[in-house]
Amino acid sequence: MPSTDLILKMMILMWITVMLFNKIADSAQTKGISQPNSMISADVGDNVILHCFRLGEENTNSVVWYKQKVGHEPWVIVTVQHEPKYENEFKPPKFNIEKEKEKGSFHLKIANVEPSDEATYYCGLRDFLTRFGNGTFLAVTGDGDVKVSVLQSSALNSVPAGASVTLQCSVLSESRAADLQVLWFRAAPPQSHPQIIYTHHSSSHQCESGSSTHTCVYNFSKNILSLNDTGTYYCAVAVCGKIIFGNGTRIKLKESVDPVVIFLAVALGVCMVVIFAHVVSCKERSCEYCSGRSQDSMVKKIPNQSRDAVELNFAASHVNKKRGKKERAHDNVYTEVMYSPLS
Repeated sequence: MPSTDLILKMMILMWITVMLFNKIADSAQTKGISQPNSMISADVGDNVILHCFRLGEENTNSVVWYKQKVGHEPWVIVTVQHEPKYENEFKPPKFNIEKEKEKGSFHLKIANVEPSDEATYYCGLRDFLTRFGNGTFLAVTGDGDVKVSVLQSSALNSVPAGASVTLQCSVLSESRAADLQVLWFRAAPPQSHPQIIYTHHSSSHQCESGSSTHTCVYNFSKNILSLNDTGTYYCAVAVCGKIIFGNGTRIKLKESVDPVVIFLAVALGVCMVVIFAHVVSCKERSCEYCSGRSQDSMVKKIPNQSRDAVELNFAASHVNKKRGKKERAHDNVYTEVMYSPLS
């Protein structure tokens, strides 16, 4: 039977193993589904495609598209196993699943975009639970009467924690800068829609005026301290009751190993070594006990004054000769005592 100490160590080992795998699973919770575009912009009447990829060649789980308007609960649009199954409010030709030749693509096509289509669209993967992609926010920008263009700098490379980044946004319009309101949004899970994080004041930009257009450059600086500061940053212009978004600048941290994962891995290794040493020690003690009882001779080591050891071998002999009625108790004697020095 295992000792109580060994059982306790085994329980600790199992707990550390579970915690380690849970930590690794949490760091990869969106694996299996991918939505590469966190935000797209479309004019009224446009046709748009929201991209979704099911990762893994062996992945055969159902894919589900959800629509969530700001302040409302999510609605199921379509479920795809082998063939798409659309909900009543989201029927073709308005909504369609567009499968490409490449395996694992389940793109949602929305035809003739209307203002009511502005929402966040989530692609989800159903297995035991539903795992969601990062979501795609569809911004409907109006009927095209507002002549404003928003250009952002290209995506930044991964930045180390604590670094400061400066994002740049150029706004081209037929209106004067004083008539425009420039905002910065940040979109990142688990938020359901982009959130306003900064509003430019009249003195926070540089403008150049041409014959018919005005170009203004807006800079936004941000310290990237942790994952809470990562995501896609959008420059947007509010004019005439409409919001025009830029293409977004994505910021992410340089990948590093989570210290908690390192600690759990080290603790797991230490526990395994301790338990292995405990098992080996128990086996050795058991073998010594068994071998000691099976010996037919007794071996003693006695040190003398010169620190030399002498081995005494006692060979027991049983005398079975009959001596009549006077057989005495000391007929069983040690017949031979041999002294030999230990090598």
